[in-house]
Amino acid sequence: MRNSIKKVYGSKAYVLLLTLTALCGFGFKVIRPTIGIDDTPHAYYFEEGLAPVVGRWVLFVLNKFIHVSDFAPFVTEFAAVLLLMAAVTVWGALFYSCLEDRIPRVGYWMFSCIFLSCPLLAEVFTYYLHNGASLGYLFCGLSLTALRTAYRSWAAKDKRRALGQSVLSLVTMVAAMGCYESFMIVWLVGLLLFLFADELAGKGGRVFFKLVYGALVAAAAMVLRSVVIEIVIAVFSLQGIRDQAVLRSITEMFGWMVQPGAWGDLSMALKRTFVMYGAFGIVYYPIGIFVLTAMVFLSVALWRAVKQRDPWLLLLAIGSYIAAFLLVFVEGSATLYRSAQFVPLLSGFGMLMGAYTVSVLMEALAKKPKQKPVRRIVGGVSLVLAASILWNQCTDLNHWFYVDYNKYQYTRDYLSRVAIALERDFDTTKPVLFTGEWENPRGIVADAYVEIGSPDFYRLKRIVDPVDEHLLEKFYRPYGVWVAQTPSLSVVSWGKYAFETDEELIRFFAMHGHALRPLTDSSYYEDAEQFSMDLPSFPAEGSIVDMGDYIIVHF
Repeated sequence: MRNSIKKVYGSKAYVLLLTLTALCGFGFKVIRPTIGIDDTPHAYYFEEGLAPVVGRWVLFVLNKFIHVSDFAPFVTEFAAVLLLMAAVTVWGALFYSCLEDRIPRVGYWMFSCIFLSCPLLAEVFTYYLHNGASLGYLFCGLSLTALRTAYRSWAAKDKRRALGQSVLSLVTMVAAMGCYESFMIVWLVGLLLFLFADELAGKGGRVFFKLVYGALVAAAAMVLRSVVIEIVIAVFSLQGIRDQAVLRSITEMFGWMVQPGAWGDLSMALKRTFVMYGAFGIVYYPIGIFVLTAMVFLSVALWRAVKQRDPWLLLLAIGSYIAAFLLVFVEGSATLYRSAQFVPLLSGFGMLMGAYTVSVLMEALAKKPKQKPVRRIVGGVSLVLAASILWNQCTDLNHWFYVDYNKYQYTRDYLSRVAIALERDFDTTKPVLFTGEWENPRGIVADAYVEIGSPDFYRLKRIVDPVDEHLLEKFYRPYGVWVAQTPSLSVVSWGKYAFETDEELIRFFAMHGHALRPLTDSSYYEDAEQFSMDLPSFPAEGSIVDMGDYIIVHF
């Protein structure tokens, strides 16, 4: 890896390009902090222990050495971007070790930059500590690098090194899953991708053995993950909180299969997956790039499988997309965008395969002296296309962070008015309960939706209706067809009943200087909702009512 990084990425030009990509994509987010969904209970996750109980133990343990549980947005965002920059470089070095100079250095640079700037990262980066996404990518890249070294060591009959590298791969894979369980999928996809790259470079062979060996490492990692979780729970005395958590173990997630109507649910999950990761490509830029790069990757796989008479190339390429959606079968539901960490990786790899295709074409043209002008045109057009995709990804990523910032500013101002009204006219030593519905203003989150009746809406229907004429209706929300997920979500609606009470919404107030009390007895909530049905919405007069034991604020 050191040699690969030094040869391909040890360049000032690459550092400058990657830094500019990071600044354009993440700069706005880093310097403009927001507080959104799941940001207020960070201490609950990383100090009290909810995170390790649900399987995400890495940041909890890290917090014991480097304090990350206090809300420190700039530091956290900046560190996450630096870690992500390191991760995409490690992944690029892994693929260079397979393909070497068959692809020019700029192709690897574009892989890393496309990976780094994928706008779908905005779906998870707006959460405080980002579910450990940057660390997860880094651990996965290191794990697969160690696994590839183990394969080569077995071939060289160096058993000691092979076993050592296998253990290293296992440990770093467990660490990746300890950041976010969806990195199991990233690891599997990455395994198939580097096996594909080896086959493409003529360094493959014994693919079936490598797949079985990889499956054994993955199985061992899942067992070790469970052991690590139990150790962390025991060491830090977290058994008491375990009963309050929604567990994320494999057995818990597979539980949907024994429920009535399970296979009907799976059919609907597959249909939703088709919409989210296929049809939405015409209206949601990161999914559009995902679909485009998938077409490039699969076309290259088919072409080289025929050219090299190696069916493994096509099987591994197809398998990488099957592996990407394994969570659909594990959970019985379509994978949310915030858990789709495979999208940046596959999008970047599709770009790498595009660079490979251009490289092969340029080599063919170089053998024909009269084709020199054509060669220049092909090279120039390719660079322009790659640069335009990179630019558009950076601007789209920046755009979603801007939407998140505007959403936060509006929410903060609105809730400040609520707090001022409570502090002025009511006894705020009484607990406060919030009722009613609250949506982000349409003008702020409109880009997260496709308006019903618009040209894009009918384009979607032409793609989706042949599968199921009622399928698109599953994505209807107040402002249209729900396309971008996290950017549209409301911290107010979430905070009202997060963890069964409104404590998280009260914490949002506290983080902005307003000392209110939550109503921690959830038995009041149903009656309060019924009582509030005829109340006007805040800020109308009568939207706040003193009920004696508590105060109702109706949105």
